[in-house]
Amino acid sequence: MSLILNLLLIAFSVYMFYRVFQLSGRGRLNKEMLKILDKMDDRDAFFANADEFINVSKDPEYGQKVRVLRLWGDVFYERDEEFKEHLEDLDIDILLQPAKKNQGFANNEDSFFYLYMAIPNRLNYRGRNDLRKLHEEKIAAYAEVNGDTLLKAIHDENKKYYDRTDDLGKAFIKQLLAGEYAGYRYSKQLIGLYKNCEEAILAAQYRDEGNTEGYEECLKDIHNFATNTRLGMRWLKELHIELPKEEEESEETEVESAETAETAEAEVVEAEAVETEEPAAPVEEKEDAE
Repeated sequence: MSLILNLLLIAFSVYMFYRVFQLSGRGRLNKEMLKILDKMDDRDAFFANADEFINVSKDPEYGQKVRVLRLWGDVFYERDEEFKEHLEDLDIDILLQPAKKNQGFANNEDSFFYLYMAIPNRLNYRGRNDLRKLHEEKIAAYAEVNGDTLLKAIHDENKKYYDRTDDLGKAFIKQLLAGEYAGYRYSKQLIGLYKNCEEAILAAQYRDEGNTEGYEECLKDIHNFATNTRLGMRWLKELHIELPKEEEESEETEVESAETAETAEAEVVEAEAVETEEPAAPVEEKEDAE
């Protein structure tokens, strides 16, 4: 019995050593991703750093994660021909590995945030429905495997808003804000972000309907998101939402350092280095380069 117990302890120790080694590796790669994103406001530096990582990285998963960030950069900086090329080259299958217990999606939900929410919203803002259609065709192949994820559901409902179909996704957004999403897979670290983004879309719908009361109520709810994070500032701009002048932050606040204004960025990426039920959250970028 003591021999069996000792063998079990040894096996457990080996496993724990492996997990620590694995997670420390992810932490290091996450920091490299943060360095790339820190250059988001410098077009040339961002793409140079992203391309270098992709060319030298020996980690297939992180190679694809950075490809997703580069794809986002293509949309952000309107590099449309590069976007088409990089979209075709993207291998989403790698981001879904390992498939056991849906671990791949859980580890890479930050990447799927860009694929399902950030990129379509930016393309809609730019009026590039042609590119959005190409993007839809790419991710459509994963509709079934990701069909029970909250991100996929949000994406489908947002598409109603972009295409002006059905109820524009309003009923779903109201359910989401009411906490009615128990049947979906999602990161607990990200649910607040998802709700903020969707309430902003609801605000845009109220604005278009002339529902001033509903519009103003939504703006109150998302005030911090809209004024204290660059992701929030960009998201509202893409929806053509302008905050009342008295609620706008000063220029000094808007150019805070990455350590302060992008606190969420550091937390969500580095969270992958700690084993949790829902490991990752999306990354925030610099403000729009006008």
